[in-house]
Formats: sequence, C-alpha cells, structure tokens
Amino acid sequence: MLYNKNFIIFVALFAYCSAHSVNTLTDLQIEEEDSEQPCPLVCPAMYAPTCGFDGADYQEFVNPCMLNLANCERQKTRSLKKPFTQTDIDWCATKLVNLYDWLSKMDVDLNKSECLKPCPMIYAPVCISNGKYRATIPTACLLDQFNCALNGTKLSSDLFRVLSSYKCEQS
Repeated sequence: MLYNKNFIIFVALFAYCSAHSVNTLTDLQIEEEDSEQPCPLVCPAMYAPTCGFDGADYQEFVNPCMLNLANCERQKTRSLKKPFTQTDIDWCATKLVNLYDWLSKMDVDLNKSECLKPCPMIYAPVCISNGKYRATIPTACLLDQFNCALNGTKLSSDLFRVLSSYKCEQS
C-alpha cells in the first residue's frame, strides 16, 4: 500500500516537472526575452527606510521598491555583487560601539547586586541593539544583566534587544 502511494506521488511529480520544462528552442528564447524587461523607473514616494545586505555591505534604501530597483540594476549590469536581501533596519541605522566602553562613559554600574546572575562561560557572541547603538556581547545571558543595569538610569528607555545570534562586526 505504501509502495503504491509513493509510486503515484513520483509519477505526479514527474508529470508536473515534465510539463513545466523547456521543450523547444523557442520556449528558451521566450524565457530569455522575459528576463530582458527593463527595470522599473518609478517607485512610490513613500519613506519606509529599508536596510539591505549583499553579503559584504549594508546599505539603507528609502523604501523596499528602491532595494528591488538596485537589485534589478545589478542583475541587468551583470554585477559580480550579490543582490541585496532585506534585513533589520538597525543594521544600517545604528552605530557600532564597544558596549563596555560606552556604558562606562554613561556612568552605568554593571555590578548592581540585583542584576547579577550566573551565566555560562561558553563564548557564543550575540549582536544587540537599542535602536541607536549596536554591540557584540559574549553571550545572550548577559543581555538581561545589561538591561537590568540600565533600569533606573537616564538610559532606561534605551533597552537592548537581540539583533542577531552572531557578532555585529562584518567578517
């Protein structure tokens, strides 16, 4: 019984794939002509900041349409750079800082007894952001300690959140 179901699924997939493949040279030419369509020249005039990452650099765009336009232009010019993928705006809109130096300049006491808790000593860097700054911390467990230390200070409205589960620095 199981063999029959697998056979039927295989035949259905084979038929589908065969029906949607390029069968003649004219089909191939039509597909190539479709890919030569010009990039759109007009994007809506709305401000919706969008951050894009191409594997090497971050770039901020006015809106998602502008990001798509940049990708289209890269494809048309056959650029060696990868297309941009939309990512969290904090990657483009925040400043990378050393968190310990930044907190010491802000006179934040990290050794508040109510904030201390045991954290694993395994280095698993995490990138955090508060909307203005981003920084790498050794482990996600320390995020609670940093946010606890910020409570009751002038920075209590700027609590940090996890931006990514790896370092902030581009490698």
